[in-house]
Amino acid sequence: MTEPQDDRDLQTLWQLQPRDTSTIALDLIRQMAEDLEYRVARRNRREYIAAAIAAAVFGWQMFALPSLLLRIGAGLCIVGGIVIVYMLHRTGTAPTLPSDLGLTSALEFHRVQLERQRDLHRNALWWYLLPATPGVLVLEIGHILAQPERRSQMIVLSVVMFLLGVGVYVLNQRKAARIQRQIDRLKENL
Repeated sequence: MTEPQDDRDLQTLWQLQPRDTSTIALDLIRQMAEDLEYRVARRNRREYIAAAIAAAVFGWQMFALPSLLLRIGAGLCIVGGIVIVYMLHRTGTAPTLPSDLGLTSALEFHRVQLERQRDLHRNALWWYLLPATPGVLVLEIGHILAQPERRSQMIVLSVVMFLLGVGVYVLNQRKAARIQRQIDRLKENL
């Protein structure tokens, strides 16, 4: 039987030994992957809800607006929203990190998911802004033709919509750059 002093020495020796950093790193990668999955799911849910509301509003407008051009514009906005939601679902989801992956495989999986999100944000002009543009333009032209006396107001609205689109584009490019920095840090650890 060991003496109490020997037990404390053994405990101290055990506590001083180097920790297995691969377990800590794997847990950290798993947590980062779960956080990414959660953030992406929340973003997608917000976009799906916004698209459903927009489809309801534009669907109502397709029947309520007075001119055929305005109705076509509302229909194009619905089609644009469907394209956006489809592309977001197809390229913007983040699958769950499989539980049986080791450290290197988990790092690789997480890096690939970050690259998908980066590419999604980099290409927001093509899959997010451009599909919405035809419907908005047709609606604006339709309003100008239907109410020529409000032309200056519609031009101001058009400028505001354009600036909003530029803002969305810039924010997506910044998000892509931020994700690229995360990818670069992960590559340093591979």
